Amino acid sequence: MSNQVNIFLLLFGSLQGFLLSILLIKKRSHQAGYGFLVTYLLVMIAQVLLKVMSKVWLMENIVPYYLLSYKLPLLYGPLIYLFTKNILNQRRSRSVGDALHFIPFAFIAVFIFSAAPYFLPGWIQFLFYGVSGGLIQVISLIVYHYFALAEWKQHFVRMKDYFSNTGQLRMQWLRKFIVTSFFVCAVISLLLYFMYRYYPVLQFVRWGFVLLSIFIYWISYEAINKPVLFSAVINHDWQPKTVPVVTIPPKLIIHKRAEKYANTGLKDEDASRILTALEQLMQEQKIFLDPEITIDKLSGLANTNRHCLSQVLNERAGQSFYDYINQYRVNEAKRLLLDPGYSNQKIASVAYDAGFNSLSAFNEVFKKMTGTTPSQFKKDEQQVSRQQRG
Repeated sequence: MSNQVNIFLLLFGSLQGFLLSILLIKKRSHQAGYGFLVTYLLVMIAQVLLKVMSKVWLMENIVPYYLLSYKLPLLYGPLIYLFTKNILNQRRSRSVGDALHFIPFAFIAVFIFSAAPYFLPGWIQFLFYGVSGGLIQVISLIVYHYFALAEWKQHFVRMKDYFSNTGQLRMQWLRKFIVTSFFVCAVISLLLYFMYRYYPVLQFVRWGFVLLSIFIYWISYEAINKPVLFSAVINHDWQPKTVPVVTIPPKLIIHKRAEKYANTGLKDEDASRILTALEQLMQEQKIFLDPEITIDKLSGLANTNRHCLSQVLNERAGQSFYDYINQYRVNEAKRLLLDPGYSNQKIASVAYDAGFNSLSAFNEVFKKMTGTTPSQFKKDEQQVSRQQRG
């Protein structure tokens, strides 16, 4: 009975993995690197399916494939690293250079399919099986996940002041995904070692493969709960179009405070025109409801450039771009929270309808600007309304 439950859970994990892969394939054209993520999931699905099938049948009919299933963790590390590298730099894969990372797996695959499975050379047995083989797999996972986190950290430190809200959300998810991937893949690698080494004594560890199903369902949950993670991606969500070059000037003694935009040449009438255009875009077109809005996109709609737009916001509105946009979003959220038509809607629905791309970002910004949470704001306003009616 317990074995049937285990098979049931693994099969449902595989089915969910296929559905998620289809979703990602549809989005892949919008992001460099998604091919590696899809392949990563397909390898996991293959791992699960090979553990569902009867070992006796596998050993009698497709021995090479069964033996190769124990080496699949050699693929997880390269795939997670190349996915991270490509998606952060927003470049298409260089097939020759990237293919080099898969040489160890291809190497053992060639030997398994070309030689009798039980007569592999001793040095192959040493490198890929037993304690040394398991250790090499774990080391591979550690190294590649470390490189993936290093890529993430380098990109985050360099770009942290220039991400949109969507970009910040995706960066947070990517780090969580890399860390979780290492934990899951390391556990699976160890389970494979114990099953191969101590067969048939430790077959109960097959239950550990349910972790793959849980991992796949977690990714699916994130895709549903935070749809912007897997929506059509614009390059600047990961990689801003322009990044200011910061130079350190020589020390000078300044007796008069230098103005930040002293040399831009923006005339008062131009600044007024831009501010008027901004107010029209916000109040009439409600452009702030677009969760993908950026300073580049807004400056284009206002017929100006990002530098002049930033100057107008700082000097005329006294706000940064994100504070300016979020102020309108918070005001819209307040209106929705008090709208009787939204009385049965969840706070998350209000957040998305007000232009925010995640519930956590909405709560943080709302509390920062109002001093209270959305739920408490709604409760307080309803209480005031009842008192006034009474």
